[in-house]
Amino acid sequence: MSILSVYLRVLGQLGGQKRLAIVLALANLALATAQFAEPVLFGRIIDRLTSAATATKALSFQDLLPLLAAWVGFGLFSIPAGVLVALNADRLAHRRRLAVMALYFEHVLHLPLSFHSSAHSGRLLKVMLEGANGMAGLWLSFFRENCASLAALLILLPLSLALNWRLGALLIALVCVFGFLTAFVLRRTESMQQSVERHNSSLAEHASDALGNVPVIQSFTRIDLEAHTLRLIIDRVLAAQMPVLSWWALAAVGARASATLTLLAIFLLGTWLNLQGLATIGEIVTFMNFATMLIARLEQVVGFFNNLFMQAPKLQEFFGVLDTAPQVADSPFAVDPGRLEGKVAFDHVSFSYDGRRTAVSDVTFEVAPGETVALVGATGSGKSTTLGLLHRVFDPTKGRVLIDGFDIRDLTLASLRRNIGVVFQEPMLFARSIEENLRVGRPDASTDEIRIALERAQADEFVARQSDGLATIVGERGRSLSGGERQRVAIARALLKNPPILIFDEATSALDATTERQLQIALEKATEGRTTFVIAHRLATIRGADRIFVFEQGEIVEAGSFEELVAKNGRFAALARAQFMAAGAPPTSP
Repeated sequence: MSILSVYLRVLGQLGGQKRLAIVLALANLALATAQFAEPVLFGRIIDRLTSAATATKALSFQDLLPLLAAWVGFGLFSIPAGVLVALNADRLAHRRRLAVMALYFEHVLHLPLSFHSSAHSGRLLKVMLEGANGMAGLWLSFFRENCASLAALLILLPLSLALNWRLGALLIALVCVFGFLTAFVLRRTESMQQSVERHNSSLAEHASDALGNVPVIQSFTRIDLEAHTLRLIIDRVLAAQMPVLSWWALAAVGARASATLTLLAIFLLGTWLNLQGLATIGEIVTFMNFATMLIARLEQVVGFFNNLFMQAPKLQEFFGVLDTAPQVADSPFAVDPGRLEGKVAFDHVSFSYDGRRTAVSDVTFEVAPGETVALVGATGSGKSTTLGLLHRVFDPTKGRVLIDGFDIRDLTLASLRRNIGVVFQEPMLFARSIEENLRVGRPDASTDEIRIALERAQADEFVARQSDGLATIVGERGRSLSGGERQRVAIARALLKNPPILIFDEATSALDATTERQLQIALEKATEGRTTFVIAHRLATIRGADRIFVFEQGEIVEAGSFEELVAKNGRFAALARAQFMAAGAPPTSP
């Protein structure tokens, strides 16, 4: 993505502020015209004075009044107009900065889990903040001053040829030389700055990763090593950044040299032309003012392009994330079926993450509303992937997943996921209060409903022990709670949502045996009338399941009740014997 295309994308993000942007652009053009007119009128006044002095003709104030009035008028117009332009440019930039931040945030939340598994959250946060701030800076500088600068250089500068084509040609030539110098520096440093941003992203990822794992760092005495690694990344950032800064320092020196040389050249040529009768003193004064103004404008434009150049890699990252298309999205004809009954069917479903290795292969089964089904098998056998297909973490490569006869791809994502409650193996909690975490799936839940959900999840006692009860802040990812407490809050959250379909992915793995038995009894009551899927490695927790599916390499190799599978003396029976013998109990039904 070239710098020009990046900037066009930035302008495209103006959204609903485009009308204001057009007004600001026109206002900048008016400002540039006023600033261009000032030296022209000043030069005319000088010529009137010098011609009168040469002709020894008395010149009254009334003779100069029209020119003076116009000159003063343009000067006074520039002051309030400049203030209004700056004020509205600030408002536009800040409004759109927050708007694109919200757009990015919402887009990232829609991206699939496969994207988030490979994209570091620290990097995504850095891209959002730096991208939005970078765009705001470009909008602000462009509409506050650089739009007028570009108008002066591209539109008004050529008009100087009409005043004196010799001085105008020299001025244009000097501006072109300065522009070529800037373009040369841009070309030399573009790839360097991209390398700088890659190192900056590594810096953000490492810092975020370390700050998110402070207990591990302290426990394994890695503070010095992590700090040393961060300093090494900083050294790489500086090593990549210094050559870029050197080139731009050279450009800054060239800008100052060009300013001096331009003024000197205009003055010397103007003096020679005046002696030849080809330029008036007023024209020399006008072009000296032009040169001073245009040099200032050039420096602003160079600063703008320098900023654009420095921001371009950050913006490319921002737009790269924004251009990532969600793999799962609503179809144009998706419907909201309301509350579903919970009849689930997998119809010859296959799925592959990479298009080569199959994660789920030709899985077919039906589950009646209210039935409890357990999925067991070795790690990587396809259990979690199968249930991920049920709530559309991804879509099948082949086959269909149906609920109540609807292909779930024909349902809106919101309505599908509203009907499914998931308790993940890792109980992910927000750094908010316990009550806010519980209300994630059902903001309008009553106090009694929250209390019942906590009781069913065996979480009411530990919540009551908290200093602030339901208002207790659980910290980042719920770290102020134990693993078992986090899991019970996550279970209560799913129960409070009250969906017709529940998915428990190793939901009790962090609980002690006593709490687990109590929770199993409570869950049997809580899941009555709900279609429930349970992924479990501890087979004692799924004895009450109506059916058990045994997965191996993405396929269902056995299916039946606990007793039926033990009686078959197959893979499940072997797994059960190994677990129950280790626990000192036989694999028989209770």
